[in-house]
Amino acid sequence: MPSRISDRAARVFAVVFFITTLCLGGALAGSWMFFNKLALRPIPEPELPASMRVTTEPVSPLQVEYQLDLPGRGEIFPALYGSKAADYWPVALLSIANTSSRPVLQIITAQVRGWSSELRQSIVVPPRGTRSLRLEPELLPQAYQNSEIRQAMLVVEAQDAATGHVFAQQRQVFLHSASDLYWGRKFANAQLLARWVTPHDEAVLQLVSRAERIIPGGRLRGYNLLPRGNLTEQVRAQAVAVFSALKQSHISYVSSIYTFGNFPGETQRVRLPRETLELSNANCIDVSVAFASAMENIGLQPVIIIVPGHAFTGVRLAKDSPQILYLDLTVLPAGSFNQAIARAYAWMKKTPAAEVLTVDVGAARSLGVYPMPLPTSEKPSLTTASL
Repeated sequence: MPSRISDRAARVFAVVFFITTLCLGGALAGSWMFFNKLALRPIPEPELPASMRVTTEPVSPLQVEYQLDLPGRGEIFPALYGSKAADYWPVALLSIANTSSRPVLQIITAQVRGWSSELRQSIVVPPRGTRSLRLEPELLPQAYQNSEIRQAMLVVEAQDAATGHVFAQQRQVFLHSASDLYWGRKFANAQLLARWVTPHDEAVLQLVSRAERIIPGGRLRGYNLLPRGNLTEQVRAQAVAVFSALKQSHISYVSSIYTFGNFPGETQRVRLPRETLELSNANCIDVSVAFASAMENIGLQPVIIIVPGHAFTGVRLAKDSPQILYLDLTVLPAGSFNQAIARAYAWMKKTPAAEVLTVDVGAARSLGVYPMPLPTSEKPSLTTASL
């Protein structure tokens, strides 16, 4: 009897297992078919607002109006280009007005022939709407090696993607020397002076190399303090070494170079350090920029101080320190380091605080104000270690 119950139970369990397997298999097959159908079904894209839909039906060219303006009177300052200067302008502004009831797609190109790459972008102008576009094609390296103001041609085209209709204009523009600094109203662009501080220029590296041969121990350590050393004295010694190297260059004082264009009262020619060191002459800003370049090269934090009618330089006595050693390098070539200090502090004393403008090179770097592009050369770059 027990044997028969066991056989019967086994048969029941087998039947139950078989039926369960069939049910599970059917459920899995049904699930697979359901999800496969969902996966193959295209997901509808969200509907765009009417102002953004571009229809294939063309809009009459008579319903699209174009206006090309040169907000800076056509003047281009390479040093301020793409720098987000407080008081500057794009090369041109293109406004497109669509008076139709349908949006239009426009393909825009702009180029300063011989001086920039071609800017190319697309915009959708909504029905009965207007779009304005800042045209700032990227300047080529030769624009930063240009030494005089030059006439150039800006070429702008806007093509309707549906009709192929092209709006085209050519406008004369003026490319300034890369050394021309447009200060802006009330010196709004003064922080852009940090672009002239070029610590990796070969001429600056040579200046630093000469300073290394002057300083005791033959090494410029920046803010890396020697054991049992005094950081203030260490920074001062490095400033003395660079000052002495500049003095050996026999740099003499010259007045500022006149600049041409529509903004002569707000523009100044500032020599890059390589020009100052090669020509051995400079004005107050030129020599301050050269000194600041050497300071930044060795890891110190330079500043440039602008007061009415004059400029001088300085270096922080510790990293991020409010204590600054000021130097007026117009005492060169005959003056001493102590005389440079005395002249700078005399300016600080007699100038009202509200009229003292500090260009903090390190702070400018953190805001994206980087050194001016250096001229390309086939020669390998020099380093202080190789000199």
